[in-house]
Amino acid sequence: MSATPPVTGPPAAPPGPTSSVDDSAVAVLGRLSAALDELPAQRPVAARVIAETDDVRSDARSLGHTLGFDPALTAKVLRLANSAYFGLSGRVGAPSFAITVVGFATVRSLAVAAMAGLEDTPPCLDSFWERSLLTAVAAGEVAARLGVKAPDAFSLGMLSRLGQALLVRCDPVEYPALLAAASSREEVLEAEGRRYGVTHTRVSAEALAAWCFPEDLAHALSQVDRAGWAVPLAVAVRVGLELSERILDPARAPRPVEHLTAGHVREAELDALRAPVQRTAADMVRLLTS
Repeated sequence: MSATPPVTGPPAAPPGPTSSVDDSAVAVLGRLSAALDELPAQRPVAARVIAETDDVRSDARSLGHTLGFDPALTAKVLRLANSAYFGLSGRVGAPSFAITVVGFATVRSLAVAAMAGLEDTPPCLDSFWERSLLTAVAAGEVAARLGVKAPDAFSLGMLSRLGQALLVRCDPVEYPALLAAASSREEVLEAEGRRYGVTHTRVSAEALAAWCFPEDLAHALSQVDRAGWAVPLAVAVRVGLELSERILDPARAPRPVEHLTAGHVREAELDALRAPVQRTAADMVRLLTS
């Protein structure tokens, strides 16, 4: 199996040129840039957790100590570690053990979600966690077929829609209206490109870069909705997004998964993943939003 499958045919059309963006959208992008700088100060423990997960000197014990200063975030990590997905239901009580179970990448993703204020998602993003976790679980399931690490694929899938939360925060009137007018993810991406000159996936990638995530993760996320070839990690997220949309929007025309993955994943394999991915994601949504 090739570690870098050449993928042609993007999940969606690339955004339009930035020159077509009007003044109000430019102002939104300015607010977005400022928000990327301001959010870490508003949730300092989450920001510190993100920094420590990329520090080679950190271990589960030291990270667990830092995590403990944010009870809400600690509770989410513990609940996730006790989910059926990790096979230790009811046996994880200490933050350090929970971090060992779920992995640094997942802890980092939950910290980003906390920093972005995703504990209370706005009404226009009422399916945010369901879509994000369907994407994450599916991406993690196909990771091995694409030669990438499952925790990285899971983490990146979970964060692929982070840009939507940031756009709602910075454009609280127009962006919800844009979402309401779109009937599919592809239409959302096209509308974002027309209005802002970027898609929410690209905004997600910019956020990860601004918050000092490993460069390969931000780079992969920036390729998810881009035309043409993509690195395997981006392909895993593409597959996760495709399966999540098939589950939640049955009327949408599916994109052939063989085309999205250069034949590394077949339709029969994706169909077989549908039910277990849906069950696992539903369990995680319950644990992370309760």
